[in-house]
Amino acid sequence: MLEHWYKEKRTLVDFRRDPLGPHFDGFAAYLKAKKYSHDFGRSVLGKCCQFNWFLIERGVTSANEIREPLINSFLEAYYAPPRTTGPKYSPQGDTRLSLKHLFAYLAEANLWRPPKPEAVTMPYTWLLNPYLRHLRIERELSKRTIAYQHRALNLFLGRWGARPRGSGSKSSKLKLSNA
Repeated sequence: MLEHWYKEKRTLVDFRRDPLGPHFDGFAAYLKAKKYSHDFGRSVLGKCCQFNWFLIERGVTSANEIREPLINSFLEAYYAPPRTTGPKYSPQGDTRLSLKHLFAYLAEANLWRPPKPEAVTMPYTWLLNPYLRHLRIERELSKRTIAYQHRALNLFLGRWGARPRGSGSKSSKLKLSNA
């Protein structure tokens, strides 16, 4: 399917090198199925091929070995310092978008699994998690609404710092004075 985007045999050979090479034909078909323009598709494929060469230089042998630090290193090595031609154009952002298309395809084709972020335990997690569970199970709210609530409450509770305490602590019990 790469032949739709590129005609020169040397270019096709460059694309088909490991570690991502075996997947570029499927990725090209994915871009064509999404009806991307010829110019945009070539731009995305070109940046992803450049990333593939970066992986080869780093000794990466399969798509499963790709992690976020490699992507950041690639962007810093090939696109730093950021050169801009206008106030809204960012070469690093443009390349990151191209790689996002690639990783969406790899995840959809079960060729790459994004790493799961580690759960962060905050001082107020004991308070927030049961409430989010209530929203999900009993109120049956959408994932998007729950994610919005999670972000908003995280910001709100984060401003308190370490002050919120569980029900077992002495500071959480109200002390009423004689009025």
